[in-house]
Amino acid sequence: MYRYTPNMKKILIYTDTPQVGGAELQMFLLAKFLDKEKFTPILACSNYRALDKWCENFEKEGLKVIRLEVKSKHDPKHAKYLKEIIKEEEIDIMHAHVWNPASCRFAFLAAKKMKVPVVTTEHDPFKLSWMKDLFKKHTLKGITKIITVSEENKKLLKGLYAKHSKKVEVIHNGIDTTWWQSQLLRFTEDDLTRIKTDVFKGKKDTLIIISVAELHERKGHKYLIKAMSEVVEKYPNTKLVIVGDGPHRESLETLIKKLKMEKHVILLGRRSDVPQLLKSANIFALPSRREAFGLVNLEAMLTPLPVVATRVGGIPEIVEDGKTGILVEPENSEVFEEALKKLISKPDLRKKYAEAGLTRAKNTFSAEKMAKEYEKIYSKISS
Repeated sequence: MYRYTPNMKKILIYTDTPQVGGAELQMFLLAKFLDKEKFTPILACSNYRALDKWCENFEKEGLKVIRLEVKSKHDPKHAKYLKEIIKEEEIDIMHAHVWNPASCRFAFLAAKKMKVPVVTTEHDPFKLSWMKDLFKKHTLKGITKIITVSEENKKLLKGLYAKHSKKVEVIHNGIDTTWWQSQLLRFTEDDLTRIKTDVFKGKKDTLIIISVAELHERKGHKYLIKAMSEVVEKYPNTKLVIVGDGPHRESLETLIKKLKMEKHVILLGRRSDVPQLLKSANIFALPSRREAFGLVNLEAMLTPLPVVATRVGGIPEIVEDGKTGILVEPENSEVFEEALKKLISKPDLRKKYAEAGLTRAKNTFSAEKMAKEYEKIYSKISS
């Protein structure tokens, strides 16, 4: 446990999420890389089993974790417990991570009651129903600073809540560059051959296009699969590997069979060896229809891989079109097909994009840089 001294500021990092995803990873990285000489982060979250391993990661870093005995995100006990924590831990700032635009509402009530400033990070903002929107506008009055993870999301929030536009700032998500690259230090040619043959069911010289995303309709996998059905006509020694699972799996399986692409498209499901899988591929593809930020593009760039992705959400702020990859319009299999064929036919261009992407990911999107930006916000609020 980090030693607390009176000059440190205690930051209560809170979420009411029932599961771990991209927002929760950013919470962990923020807590991990905050300057512990100036700030003491404390995590408060629900007692769902799905969060157990995530909480253990905080504890391994020597950080305090407080689990709330609640039934759901709608349980009003959230407010009761948070008020108690603010008082007992002498919290200076509450940082609520809003994984859904209507989440964390009890945090705002507790902070207002205890007169503690609130910072929110809006990880995936979108327009709410009129009733939820009414409550959202009410809670925004008590928030000191609103952080979005992309300029696109900032623009969206300013449009939805114009009265609070001056509170909104952008801090891009970060990636633990050291950890990611450490996972590949012992990666060998034997590992590459094993993954390509045993996991991808291809040959050593098979060109692999890989996508990592939840199998959800908003990720647009069907457009990528349709594009692949045309790509393999010209490049038969090519395979698409999709890593992830979700509610859209059955419909994707049906599409693959309909297009007779069973030998060229593999749905791997969830995997714990994503760095190694990416390292065994040649091109990364993300066909999202909607994307708040698109952190997986950074993971691909760190590997390093050239990227083909859609021009939505925060993705254009990560992937530089014509420099680190190719950006295409969403919901269009034809433009995706053209971009993939271009990279398949030009190995030198793939190498050029991959090298530029690696440099950009390390220099612009490190978790350390993200934490420094949050430190500036905390310092301004608590000064």
